[in-house]
Amino acid sequence: MGALTLGTVASFVRDLGGACTSVVMGDELLVGGSHEGMVMCWSSTTGEKYWEADIDGPISSISLGGGELFIASSSSISSLSVETGEILWQSELEGSSDYVFRRGDVVWACSSVYEIEVSDYVESTLWAFDRGGSLLNRWSFEEKCWFLGPHSLEGVVLGLGRPRCGYLRATINEGAVHNELSVDSPVTTGAVGPNGVLFGHSDGKISDIHGSSWPGVGESVRSLSIIGDAWAYGTEGGSVGSDDWNEEVGGSIDVIVPKPGNIGAWAVSWGEGTSIHGIDNSLKSLEISHPSRINVSTHQEGVVVLGDEKGVIFSINADFLERRIAEGDSGEDEDDRSAALRKKLRSLRN
Repeated sequence: MGALTLGTVASFVRDLGGACTSVVMGDELLVGGSHEGMVMCWSSTTGEKYWEADIDGPISSISLGGGELFIASSSSISSLSVETGEILWQSELEGSSDYVFRRGDVVWACSSVYEIEVSDYVESTLWAFDRGGSLLNRWSFEEKCWFLGPHSLEGVVLGLGRPRCGYLRATINEGAVHNELSVDSPVTTGAVGPNGVLFGHSDGKISDIHGSSWPGVGESVRSLSIIGDAWAYGTEGGSVGSDDWNEEVGGSIDVIVPKPGNIGAWAVSWGEGTSIHGIDNSLKSLEISHPSRINVSTHQEGVVVLGDEKGVIFSINADFLERRIAEGDSGEDEDDRSAALRKKLRSLRN
């Protein structure tokens, strides 16, 4: 049997109408954002559409939780009503708006300025707002931020590029404090788990904020995920591994996510198309294929959501996935008429 197609294993499929650049789940909702600035909100269980909103794109980051929704897009931060999609407030930043993350009563955001003359980022700023949009403080620094996530105790952590590399730990009371890592290579990505934050680096190494590091395979880390008490990385050169193994997939590993049902994980690779491989202490065979590139992902217990470069969002439920695997329907023989009918039915459900 060939690999299943992504469309056949998805419990529902939705379309943003433009390249998907951010997707999140929370409060029984699924919210997606596009490069063009379209934001849509659906039920995370049924796919029922609740609302859509159009703001200045591209959308780079969405924070959803606790009945609140914050979006980083273009050069601003926006707060939208979870119930209606109405814009409640907006704050302009300096440069491009890269990340937004609400923690407690603070909305953290990060922006960066790209200088065309030197073809590099020349300044970044970390912003702290209250939930009503009032600016609490801001801190500027030279490095580009490549990851923003919560610290295990308080505040947020930012993974940095050159010149200093390392990371910033920021709290309202103490400000933004630079810390070195055991790896002095630029941070390229990060992941948050029960034991804290992991960073992936441009030299292929992995490090944590406690001073530990792992050698990797010498290729820039593109994706990193903590799954339970284990973790896995993927590189631009197509390697997938962890602290005690690595294997070659080929292409570029865009995403690593828990497999729906929390048994192992998926490594999502882009080459001539998208290939999704199973991981369980080692790399398994190809499980799913897809013609377009996967840009973003999110997950909750038993559900994984993937968004692609054409704006299509796939919600994959563990129970539905098991049934499709048992049926063994790869979708490879689907004719043009069946494909058109399937697309029409999906559009009716939007």
